[in-house]
Amino acid sequence: MTVSSKRPEQVAWVALVLSLVFFGIAFFLGRWSGFHAVSAAGWQSLAAALIWLVLAIQFHQRSLAEQEKLDMTELAREKSSATIFQKGETAALLATAQRRLEVIEKWFIPVFAGLIAAYEIGIGVYLFKSIPKAADVPTQQPLVCAIVATAIAFVTFLMSRYATGMAAEPRWKPLRAGGSFFLGVALLCFVLAIALALLHFQIAPLLKIVSYAIPILLIVLGVETALNIIFDIYRPRLKGQYSRAAFDSRLLGTI
Repeated sequence: MTVSSKRPEQVAWVALVLSLVFFGIAFFLGRWSGFHAVSAAGWQSLAAALIWLVLAIQFHQRSLAEQEKLDMTELAREKSSATIFQKGETAALLATAQRRLEVIEKWFIPVFAGLIAAYEIGIGVYLFKSIPKAADVPTQQPLVCAIVATAIAFVTFLMSRYATGMAAEPRWKPLRAGGSFFLGVALLCFVLAIALALLHFQIAPLLKIVSYAIPILLIVLGVETALNIIFDIYRPRLKGQYSRAAFDSRLLGTI
């Protein structure tokens, strides 16, 4: 039985929408409350959205290629009007989705991985440099922010476990990249929620640590992705063997 790519495509689109929603919520909540770490968590969620966008496009094209293969199989069974030559010519014309998929997996994904690496490093450096300025901004409602951070952590953790569970299927392994990144978002948001709750009781050190941890993690992940792209250039590729995307973090995967 052929494993369809429709289900992972749907998961990728749902996760993409959630990532964008969480970015908007965290960004504006951070601006409203004055907590730099909350806004930083939003930028991290936007990085997850970029990964899920690539996965959604990849699985969508795989779905088209699978449908195309079914259509070509059905065409081969028809023995009515066309000659063997005409059938072969028609099949060659129809095999466009498969060629497009090969182009996407060979060129689009590595190029987009470079853009993701540039984003992670760039936004990480920006967030790190803006920490001293954020210290002078008045803050408010840490408990409200803690509740929102807990909700984001809970949803991203569930999506992470669901995606990584689906990635056990060989054809769905690319989902591991999004699931691993969502797990990183979930863990940082959970620690952020604890830090904000402690701040309510005038215990601030943990929040300061989280404020530095988020941009540092983004920079580390960006550097890791960039190195993976370089290593992939020299890594031999075997036909039919799964090739791990450069943005599929080994660091987050160990968690």
